[in-house]
Amino acid sequence: MGLSFCRFAKLLGLGWVGVVDPIAQKREKAAALGADQTFAPEAPELQELARRRGRSLDAVIDAVGSERILNIGLPLIRMAGAICVYGVVDSRSITIAKDSGPYNFTLFVHQWPTRTAEAAAQEPLIEWLRGGQLSHRDFLTGEFPVREVAKALRATEEPGAVKTLLLF
Repeated sequence: MGLSFCRFAKLLGLGWVGVVDPIAQKREKAAALGADQTFAPEAPELQELARRRGRSLDAVIDAVGSERILNIGLPLIRMAGAICVYGVVDSRSITIAKDSGPYNFTLFVHQWPTRTAEAAAQEPLIEWLRGGQLSHRDFLTGEFPVREVAKALRATEEPGAVKTLLLF
């Protein structure tokens, strides 16, 4: 999801887009999809990001629903900025270290798109696909004939795996 958000943000003309991922291959993929900068979660540059950029971020998007990511992102946002969670939060409850962020911030938790929102997203996606600005191949890390399903399943376990396609 994070790679999709990165690509969509650039296609929508949003400004600076940074990506945080613990897996080097996914950071490389994010850069290829348009990320302006990528970071490992423990990178010292991440903690210094606002100072180096000269401003805090408007928003941080957590594409997997992780308490850890929320708390890494909180110090990066500006006053009245937003932490946006897309995906099912990985636990029944979350603890937010609110004192590590600005005094005022907004937390959005969007665990599943509504049918209306999902339908509204289809038209721009189709146009980007037709216009060549977006390709399913951007998100594939492997393609296998169905007779090699065992090999395909092993490929999905690789750290840099994004999507694997079975060809019937």
